[in-house]
Formats: sequence, structure tokens, C-alpha cells
Amino acid sequence: MANKTVKLSKRYEPPGETPFDHITLREPSYQDIVMSGLGFPQEGQPNGQGGVVIMTFWPVIDDYVRRLIVAPEYKDIASLNFVDTKALQDAVCGFFLTAAPTSSSAPPTNSSSGSDGKLPLSSE
Repeated sequence: MANKTVKLSKRYEPPGETPFDHITLREPSYQDIVMSGLGFPQEGQPNGQGGVVIMTFWPVIDDYVRRLIVAPEYKDIASLNFVDTKALQDAVCGFFLTAAPTSSSAPPTNSSSGSDGKLPLSSE
């Protein structure tokens, strides 16, 4: 995975700094994710109705931005508007969204088995 560039909705001109209209992030490493203790910036939690609610941890996202920002400097992004803040959040979280690997050795599912696809509970 290469660096990600986040295109911003407008040009920012921090006082005394170089103006910018995009943010470049490097991909997170094992040290960033595991050794630092940051973990994932989002987590799925059951909602009690059979669905999942995605919890976003803004302090973790900010810690990742501090670690991963290549340009501009971290201090220069303080005035980002909501749209650009959301784009930056999506870019950070996007590093953690990967497709599950598929295995060609897995047996095909037999749809004519009559099973509804649910696993039995341990008490059944």
C-alpha cells in the first residue's frame, strides 16, 4: 500500500506556512497499530437488534493523523472544516478496511442442503 492523498474541499493558508489543498498520509505500520497500542480507529458493536453499530474513536484517529501525516505539518491542519475533517477520518479508517482473503481450497457451499445457514446454539 502506498501513501494516500486526501484532496481537500478548499485551499488552506496557515499563517506563515505553505498553503495546501491536500493532505498526504503514509500507510500505518505494525509499530503504529500494535506496538503503540492504538489498535483500530473504528469498532463494530452489536446493536441488540441483530445489526452492528460502527463506533468511531476520534482520539485514535487523531493519534494516527499525528503519526501518519507526511504533508503538510500536523499543526497546519487545525483549521480544517467538517467536510475535510471527515475526508481525513475516512482516509485513516480506509487503511483498515480490506477485503477478506479468499481461499481456493475452501469447499463450495451446497445451497441444496436445506440449511438456513445459521449455526445451532450450543444448547441445541
